Amino acid sequence: MLSRALGRVSARHQPVRGMATAQALRERISSVQNIAKITSAMKMVAVCKLRLAQENLADARNFQASLDTVSFAPKDQPKAKSQLWIGISSDRGLCGAINSSISRGVRDSILKAQDEGVEDVKIVLIGEKCKQGLERQFKNEFQVTLSETAKFKPSTFKQCGELTDYWTAQETDLTSVFFQRFVSMISYDTTEDYFHSYSAIKDTIATEFADYEMEGETDILQNLHEFRSCVKLFYYFAETETSTLSARMTAMDNSSSNAKDMIDSLQLVLNRNRQAKITTELSEIISGAAAADEQQ
Repeated sequence: MLSRALGRVSARHQPVRGMATAQALRERISSVQNIAKITSAMKMVAVCKLRLAQENLADARNFQASLDTVSFAPKDQPKAKSQLWIGISSDRGLCGAINSSISRGVRDSILKAQDEGVEDVKIVLIGEKCKQGLERQFKNEFQVTLSETAKFKPSTFKQCGELTDYWTAQETDLTSVFFQRFVSMISYDTTEDYFHSYSAIKDTIATEFADYEMEGETDILQNLHEFRSCVKLFYYFAETETSTLSARMTAMDNSSSNAKDMIDSLQLVLNRNRQAKITTELSEIISGAAAADEQQ
């Protein structure tokens, strides 16, 4: 009895002739319109933040440019036995494939290094999305994962200094840093940068500054190496932040356009259904009138 009653109730809500009802179409259109409002608002927020991020990126690029004139690579590169990977991503999604490309890059680099003989693998992840992409496969190699590093404002140099202290304390032979390099408003490049330990490059740095008389503490060259790492990390954050905002702006613009196209399609279906219903009712009225005339 109950199953037959439920069958009758559910049959009342079935679309006629396999088509969606007018009420369902209106609800769907309203839902898509709300989504379009959200994506449009997110696009505008990304546009406003992007201008400031581009200004910070220009300062970071100028700040770190002079350090590239000094060689920080060993003359004879020994085979690394321990390696640290640092992946920099965002804490929020809705920005295309910009975060998943970082996860794939870190994953492929780790697998390649393991095939080449790297025994000690360490991973430091900055950003929630990169963590989600690597947690299943390399959870045991995680040293620390950080999130919400730029929740209220862009990352500061002081934050980068604290992260660099932890980074240099890992004592690995080689460090690979993955970040997104901003190319244009619609383009970014997933980049891997290498850092050697101070013990591997101290002779190279000493040769670079052999013509200069150093004053101060005896570890001044090691401080320079750590300062370079901090400046580069600050630069990587600026690059990734700008790339993420530009990707989110593009993704939200595409989402808004897709929502508009979907609304137009649903509105067309709704109009067709309404016209079909009117045509059916007119046909029934005309047929009824014709039958009444024949009976008279």
